[in-house]
Amino acid sequence: MSADSRGYTLDISEHLFRLTTESLRLRSNETKSYQTLESLLHARTASISRIQGRDMSTLKEHLVAIPTEGDIRIELQISETSADCLDQVKELLSKEFEASLTVGDALSVLLFDYVVEQKAARVLEKLDLDRLIPERIEIPPSSPRH
Repeated sequence: MSADSRGYTLDISEHLFRLTTESLRLRSNETKSYQTLESLLHARTASISRIQGRDMSTLKEHLVAIPTEGDIRIELQISETSADCLDQVKELLSKEFEASLTVGDALSVLLFDYVVEQKAARVLEKLDLDRLIPERIEIPPSSPRH
């Protein structure tokens, strides 16, 4: 382990494991390159500001629905920057929820935030409203969409 990185050993639930693999699938498809959990965390180091802007009740519901601790062991070797981000998310959520959260909880919330962001982007892309309702088409006044 180098001086500018931190190692973690986490025993996570199957639900959280599935969240990690789904996140990696989405990130790999987004970048068109195989990704690791470490590279995804590195790409999300600015996530603290996004997490602060999220509905905290939704994040709390996520942590209730997706247990963090379990029998699946994962090893992470991440940059100090990524580790600092995890620590900041952990501290923010601990304060918001008035509970002692873990690094695993912070990881779960960061991955949940990423998946939500990716799914929302895909929905908007599928809607493609510019193509479906071009500006040149006038919506009649009698339409309920007017």
